Amino acid sequence: MQDKVNDYHKLRIFKKIKSLYSSNTFPYIIIYFGILLRLFQYLYNRSLWLDEAKLALNIVNCSLKELLLKPPTMLQVAPFGFLLIEKIIVFLLGNSEYTLRLFPLLSGILSLFLFHKLAKRFLGLKAIPIAVGLFAILPPLIYYSSELKQYSSDVMITLLIYLIIFYILGVEKLTLWETFLFGTIGSILIWFSHPAIFVITGLSAVLIFYHLKENKWLKIIKLSVAFLMWAISFVIFYYICQKNITEIGKKILLHYWAGGFAPILPLKLHQIKWYVITFFKVFEDPVGIFLRGIAASFFIVGSISMFKEKRKLFFLLISPIFFTLLASGLCKYPFKGRIILFIVPMVVFIIAEGAEKIITKTFNVYPPITYTFLCLLFIFPFLQSSYHLIRPYTKEEIKPVMEYLKKFKQNEDVLYIYYFTNFAFKYYSKKYGFDKMKYTVGVMSRQNLLKYIDDLNKLDGNKRVWVLFSHTFRNEKEFFLNYLDVIGKKLDSFKSVGASIYLYDLSNEI
Repeated sequence: MQDKVNDYHKLRIFKKIKSLYSSNTFPYIIIYFGILLRLFQYLYNRSLWLDEAKLALNIVNCSLKELLLKPPTMLQVAPFGFLLIEKIIVFLLGNSEYTLRLFPLLSGILSLFLFHKLAKRFLGLKAIPIAVGLFAILPPLIYYSSELKQYSSDVMITLLIYLIIFYILGVEKLTLWETFLFGTIGSILIWFSHPAIFVITGLSAVLIFYHLKENKWLKIIKLSVAFLMWAISFVIFYYICQKNITEIGKKILLHYWAGGFAPILPLKLHQIKWYVITFFKVFEDPVGIFLRGIAASFFIVGSISMFKEKRKLFFLLISPIFFTLLASGLCKYPFKGRIILFIVPMVVFIIAEGAEKIITKTFNVYPPITYTFLCLLFIFPFLQSSYHLIRPYTKEEIKPVMEYLKKFKQNEDVLYIYYFTNFAFKYYSKKYGFDKMKYTVGVMSRQNLLKYIDDLNKLDGNKRVWVLFSHTFRNEKEFFLNYLDVIGKKLDSFKSVGASIYLYDLSNEI
C-alpha cells in the first residue's frame, strides 16, 4: 500500500515538472535567472583590466571626432556606434566602471529576451527551454555582459538582425517604406558591430536564394535597394577602419590572432586538421561548454535534423558562420575566441535541436540516457555560473593594490610602473590621488632583457621604490623581481588577482 502511495506522489511530481517544463512561464524563469547571473557579475564591479582600461581612456579622453577618425590607442578597435553609446552614457551618468559597462550589461539582458523570441521561430516546444537554459547560463555570455568591450552587443545586434530578417520573410509584398527602413536599419547596425556584416550578408544570401527559387522578382528588386544601402554603408565603414589602423598595427593584430585564420582551400592534411580542431574548440570558446565532445554530438545531430526537416532555417543559422570563415580565410577577421562570440546563439539553436531529437529517440526507450545526456550538456556551465554567484569573475584587480599604495606611500617614495600596467593605473590615478604624482613607466623590450636591467638601474640610490605590476608578459615579473632582489632589499609587498606591488630599498646602504 505504501509503495502505491509513493508511486502516486512520484507520478504527481513528475507531471508537475513536465507541466512546468511545457508551460510558457518556464523560459521566463530561466531568463530571470540569467539576468540575475549577469547583474551579480556587473554589480561586483571588478577592476578594469588592460584592454578595458585602454578603451576607457579613449572613451573618456577623446572627442567623438577623434574616436571616429584617429587611430585607436594600442589597437583597441571598437565599432564607432559602440563608442558613441559609451560616450553618451559617460556624458549623462559620469565616468565609472558601472557606466562604462552599462551598455554591455543591457545588451546581455536584452539578448536573453531576443533569443527566446527567436527560439520560438527556430525550435520545437521541447527544445525551447533547452536553448534558453543554455543561453542563460553560458559563462562567456555572462562574463562579457560585464566587460567594457563590444562582444555582448555583437550578440544582441546579431539577434536583432535575425528578427528583422524573419519580419522580411513574413511579408509577402514589401512597401517602399519597409524597404527603405530595412536598408536604413541594416546600414546603421553595421556601424555598431564589426561582425554584423557577416550576419547581414549570410542572411541576405539565403533570402535571395529562396526568393529566386520562389520567383519573387519584385521583392528581390526591392530588397536589392536595401542591400545597396548596406554595401555603401559598409564600404564607408571599412574605409575608415582600414585607414585608422597602421600597417604596423595590422601586423600586430595578425600576429596576435595567429591560428584564427582559416585555410581558404583546405587541400592539405594540416589545413583540414585546422577545421576539425576549430570545430571542437568553438564549443569551449566562445560557446563555453567544457565537454565539447558532448556539445559537438548534439550539434551534429541538430544539423542533420534541421537540414532534413527545416532546411531554410538551417541555412539561416549556418550562413553567417560560413561568411565569417570566408573572411577569416582572406585574413580579414579571425575565427577564434571572444571575437566570434556573436555565433553563440546560432550554435546553441542547433545544439538544442539536436537535444530535442535525442530526447525524442531515447526517452521512451530508456529515460536515464536522456537525463544523462542533458546533465552532461548543462552540468559544467551551470556549476561554473553558479560558482561565480559566490566568487565573481576577476581578471586584474588593480584597485586593491592602488588602495594599498595610497595607504602606505610616503612623500619621498618613488613609483615604477610595469609598461602594461600604465593604462589601468592612468585610468584609476585620479580616484586614488595619483593623478599629479610623478612616476616612471617601464620600457617594453621583450627581445632584449638588458634594457629592463638598464631601466631598473636608473632607480638606484632611492631608499623606497614601489614597483607596480599587472598584466605581465610570461615570466617578465619574475625577471624584474629577481634582479631587484640582487640590487636591493624587499621591504614590503601586496598581491591581488592579476596585480601586485613591491616596495624595495635600492639605496645600497649597509
